[in-house]
Amino acid sequence: MKGFNYMIFPMLAGGILLTWGLALSSEGAHTQETGVATATLTLEEAIATAKTKFPGQVLETELENEDGQAVYEIEIASTNGVVTEIKVDAQTGELLSSDIEDHDDTEQEKSEEKDKD
Repeated sequence: MKGFNYMIFPMLAGGILLTWGLALSSEGAHTQETGVATATLTLEEAIATAKTKFPGQVLETELENEDGQAVYEIEIASTNGVVTEIKVDAQTGELLSSDIEDHDDTEQEKSEEKDKD
């Protein structure tokens, strides 16, 4: 009977922590969806915008929430093998930035930052 009492506390603590973790994760997902829901640009339109400046084959796309702003991240491989990650504003279609990915999976920032005039 004494061994049973020692098992109840860890099980209760684990259950409470699990419930708390699930509540926090669903809360975070909800706030992320809010920013992504503001996207007015389609994925196809974002890809077309990115390909005008960076022609090549699209490798990966993702719609993300960055500080409350919906942003498409598009990876494009050029004909010479250079992979560039381009960020496009999902509301305005504006090209926000581009990063060239190195062979060792690190990124070099390229000066395509949005002018804040």
